[in-house]
Amino acid sequence: MIDTLPRNVKLFENSPLISWKKNNDIIFCTFKDVTIKTKKIIFATNGFLKSLRIKSNYNFPITLTASMTRSLTDDEFKSIGEPKEWGVLPVRPMGATIRMTKDRRILIRNTAELYNPFEMSQSDLNKRKLNQKKGIKKRFPQLPDDIINSSWSGIVSRSRNSSQIFEKIDKNIFAAGCYNGSGIGVGTLFGEQIALKASNENTKEIEIIEARNKPTWLPPEPFLSLGVKTRLIYERLRARSEI
Repeated sequence: MIDTLPRNVKLFENSPLISWKKNNDIIFCTFKDVTIKTKKIIFATNGFLKSLRIKSNYNFPITLTASMTRSLTDDEFKSIGEPKEWGVLPVRPMGATIRMTKDRRILIRNTAELYNPFEMSQSDLNKRKLNQKKGIKKRFPQLPDDIINSSWSGIVSRSRNSSQIFEKIDKNIFAAGCYNGSGIGVGTLFGEQIALKASNENTKEIEIIEARNKPTWLPPEPFLSLGVKTRLIYERLRARSEI
């Protein structure tokens, strides 16, 4: 995607937005070493919307951890039936999401929690990796114990009623996100359509998106974290057979 960006688009990687403010219709975005001034902005930061004070009473972040195996050998691939590429979603919200990739790798996500990913040490990540190893071995006991090749954590954004954020929140300030873990397809669609909306265009897709229910109000802290943690524990117990 980077290689196909038009010339009038500049990409700055590894440049987290620290803070932003609006003053006299000018938006100031502060990064580590520079401040950018703009007259229009689109926030599409999904799991980081709340930390940037975007619809902060309507979304909250959840940290997910996943692991992926190395490519299976011919013998290992035969032992699980030589399947084509596939993916399964859990019956319960806290169950496991598992995929088989085209290059014979198994990807598993079976954790969801309120946890700051920036504070996750390698030891913390290894504990969650053990949970994913357990999930793989439960389904494919014939595979070796050292098959996991990489593990990582990331943030998704959730709302109380599983609705997404898509709106103009102030003059020339737009936001899209809170995809509730629904995948890259929804994010791609919303990103495209919010750019069109910010360009004063209208499409059937925008009309459909804006006709959907809006995220409902969330209680303030500490009640929000207490409620989310309690619900996650409850859902984890319900999904314990789907690790």
